[in-house]
Amino acid sequence: MTETNRKWTACCGLCCADCIPSDEELFQLADALDKKLAGIRFDLYAEYKTPQLPEFREYPVFLSVLRRIRQLHCPTCRQGGGNPQCTIRPCVREKGLKGCWECDQRSGCGLLDRLRKVHKNLDHHLDLIAKMGTEKWLEKRKGHYWWQ
Repeated sequence: MTETNRKWTACCGLCCADCIPSDEELFQLADALDKKLAGIRFDLYAEYKTPQLPEFREYPVFLSVLRRIRQLHCPTCRQGGGNPQCTIRPCVREKGLKGCWECDQRSGCGLLDRLRKVHKNLDHHLDLIAKMGTEKWLEKRKGHYWWQ
């Protein structure tokens, strides 16, 4: 379990397993739905049904959103994924750290400010990782997003 926990611990202290873009099941389902709809030519069916079901006029928008969701998929940052514009990962590497939890400047770090706005428990997680290590902190973590 420890190697798995390390894999899911991002450099910034987020748990990748809680992040929507790493939800493998979501992306498998989105892929399957997109392929199924294309295979049965649901676009033509939606066009046919639009007079009775006006919402089907929005089918192209739905398809666009579904395909955009599919593009959100990414592996964990420890597996080469994550946001390509991430400024935290290069900072961690330049300092020779495993993650922000090892940095003595993390509490006032401006690089983490954007994440703190969305991830209300970020500082709690960084403290947990610093105290317990990447092997054991996951069981004690709190919600990832503010809506959890």
